[in-house]
Amino acid sequence: MNTHTIITASALTIAAAAQAGLTTGMDAETEFQQLHMDLGGNYIDFESVSGGTNLLPGSDPFGAGARFASVIQTNGTPFGPEHVEVSNRHRFAEFGNTIVGSPCGGCTDDGRVGYQIEFDELQGRAAIRRVWNTGALTSFYNAAGELLATHQNTTSAEFVGYIADSEDQSTWVARILIDGLSIDGTRQVGYSDDLYFGTQIPSPSTLSALMLAGFATKRRRK
Repeated sequence: MNTHTIITASALTIAAAAQAGLTTGMDAETEFQQLHMDLGGNYIDFESVSGGTNLLPGSDPFGAGARFASVIQTNGTPFGPEHVEVSNRHRFAEFGNTIVGSPCGGCTDDGRVGYQIEFDELQGRAAIRRVWNTGALTSFYNAAGELLATHQNTTSAEFVGYIADSEDQSTWVARILIDGLSIDGTRQVGYSDDLYFGTQIPSPSTLSALMLAGFATKRRRK
C-alpha cells in the first residue's frame, strides 16, 4: 500500500532549520554529498597518498586550503603542533586511508592524540567522518576561536557536519578540532575520513528540498 506524507509550510520551516548548524548521521552525509555536487567545494578522502605519510603542520598537502596538525597530547594537554599521519592500519578496513594524530616518528597511531584541521579561508560548511567509538568528539570553531558546535559520536563511525545558517562569517568554520574522552584512563580520539568543506552555504529553499527528499526516502523505506 502506498503512503503519502503531507508537508506543511511550518514543516518546511522546521526542516530548513534542522539542516543548518550541526548535522550528523547518514542523512547528513547524503546532504553534504549533494551540496558538494550542487555548490562545489572540496572533498578529501585521503586516498591520494600512501598510508604512513606524515602531513606536516603548516603545509597544505592536498592543495585545498586545509592544514592538519596534532595539538593535544595523550594526557589531554596542548602540545605541538606536530604532524598528522595518514593511516591504513586502523580496524575499519572499509574506509581505506584515514588520518590520525601522531606526535612523533615511530609512534604507533593508536588514536589517543588530538588533532585539528585549520582552513585558509572561512568555510560556510564543513564535515568529516569520525571513525573510532563513542568517545570521539568533533568540534567546530570560528575565526575568533569561539565554539560553534560540538558532537560526541553515538556510533563507532559517524558522519558529523556543520552548516552556517547565514552570511554572517562569525558563524563560519575556521577550524575543526578532533578530540576524545578519556575512557578507563585512556583517551579515545580515533581516526577521521571523508572531509568535506566549502565556502558557499545553501539557500533555505535548497535545505527544504533536501529535507523533503529525506522525508520521501524514509517513507519509501517504511
